[in-house]
Amino acid sequence: MPREHWIERPGCEQAHSFQTATCGDPNCGLHMVAFRRDDTPICEIVIGRESIRGLIRLIHDEGLDL
Repeated sequence: MPREHWIERPGCEQAHSFQTATCGDPNCGLHMVAFRRDDTPICEIVIGRESIRGLIRLIHDEGLDL
């Protein structure tokens, strides 16, 4: 099966785990915080509502949904 969305993995630090959350702003999106193995945070990513829809489509198209 061809994979349209494959990338070469970047040489940056990789997360051991992550947490998702929302905030009190009704116009905000999904917050994801990446953590190192020792539970110190690496970064926060905020995915807007339109981008979430695209992410869900990609997950479905790549067969990653369970």
